[in-house]
Amino acid sequence: MAVKVGFIGAGGIARYHAEHLAKIKEARIVAFCDLSKERAEKMAREFGAGSYTDHRRMLEKEELDAVYICIPPFAHQDQEILAAEKGINIFVEKPIALTLKKAEQIEAKVLENKVITSVGYQQRYLDIADRLRLILKGKRAGAFFGYWMGTMPLVSWWRRKEESGGQIIEQTTHIFDMARYLFGEVEKVFAISRTGLMSEVKDYNVEDASSVSLYFKDGLIGTISSACFLSCGFKVGMDIYLKDMVIEYRWGRSLKIIEEKRTEKVLAGNDPGFLEDQVFIEAVRTADPSGIRSDYSDALKTLKLTLAADESLRTGKVVKV
Repeated sequence: MAVKVGFIGAGGIARYHAEHLAKIKEARIVAFCDLSKERAEKMAREFGAGSYTDHRRMLEKEELDAVYICIPPFAHQDQEILAAEKGINIFVEKPIALTLKKAEQIEAKVLENKVITSVGYQQRYLDIADRLRLILKGKRAGAFFGYWMGTMPLVSWWRRKEESGGQIIEQTTHIFDMARYLFGEVEKVFAISRTGLMSEVKDYNVEDASSVSLYFKDGLIGTISSACFLSCGFKVGMDIYLKDMVIEYRWGRSLKIIEEKRTEKVLAGNDPGFLEDQVFIEAVRTADPSGIRSDYSDALKTLKLTLAADESLRTGKVVKV
């Protein structure tokens, strides 16, 4: 039987996942919920599902096997907790929350009810991420430089720190997560930032740019920089430095492996977001989460890291993770 799926949130990222699920024969979308009745109904018509404006009613009325929670960071309230209490498996987009307290409450509930979880760090599912991990296996990187340099997203909540968490927590979290996926856990961080470049943007209070120094438990050092003030030159990725090799990872696109006598470029050959959704649906269908590369508890570690970086921005101090 098909895995019956509901959506909480019917915006752009919900559409991204819904379009994947529509191509997966083991999945069936049965409902969309959004505070905007018009948006929920539009998605429901397109995907042949029901529509709701109250997630509590949807979770009560529909017999769901899984729910996709695709809402802005500030909107996480009781959605995951209610789903977990009903034994509904959960896919949630990043960031999973804006506070450690909220995320830990949710983690406790999903563990208590033994529901399968997956979090939207889709870059972990790239074939070139697999290749990168294979290259790094048994080697010791000396340093890396990660970056997310781009423009300010158009949605109004993104530019308000209290609603998005800021670029580090909402967007560059992908780079922090990839650093954890490749290199393990971070011991402490130190961060600096600047603002004031976006005077033409009304009501924004996020940082224009930031730079975070990371000290890993195995001795690796790294820097992750963010910027949201650019009008051109979008650049996202990571450069990794080893004694005998430099690896340039370009977000979702390619690896460039530079050695003394050879250079190799490897292009991405799969759709990581589709695979991420396919793996989650199969995990729910078979009750086997072993293929999931970022569950809620793992994503909580990435949230802790980005919250520590944000604390360092505020305090100007080195912060232990």
